[in-house]
Amino acid sequence: MRRDEDDLQLLAEVAGVLDQVVMDAGLSSGSYLLLRALAADEDGASITDLAGRFGAEPDEVVTAAKALSAAGLADVEGTGVVATAVGRQAIEEIDARGNEAIRAYVLDRPHSATVYGLVASMQAGRFTVEDLIEFLLEPDDDADDLGGDAA
Repeated sequence: MRRDEDDLQLLAEVAGVLDQVVMDAGLSSGSYLLLRALAADEDGASITDLAGRFGAEPDEVVTAAKALSAAGLADVEGTGVVATAVGRQAIEEIDARGNEAIRAYVLDRPHSATVYGLVASMQAGRFTVEDLIEFLLEPDDDADDLGGDAA
């Protein structure tokens, strides 16, 4: 998918809004993404699986998992991690606050075609924190066109 520079700028700003909501909830961006992944899977996941999913070292995942455990948001069980009920509720609340904060931020922007489309999608419930995270993690198909060597 080709990404317009104005679209990327707006999405970076929106990601910053979400980062602030996450920090206000007492989490780092990495801990938030880890807790979201755990909350989505009732059975939890292994440290190795999580490290692979996030392109992180297992030690980094262990450190984040221990921080979530100390906060009562996850339980570390052997070589796995599972979100607690409190952790699942925290993700729901953070995402709800994130969606509200993003909507408010976007509505205050000058209404270019990009912003207008984003506002319409948000009002229809078609653009959420989940969509933002998926978009930001999606590779840019044109990245190789920026001087990278073709494999």
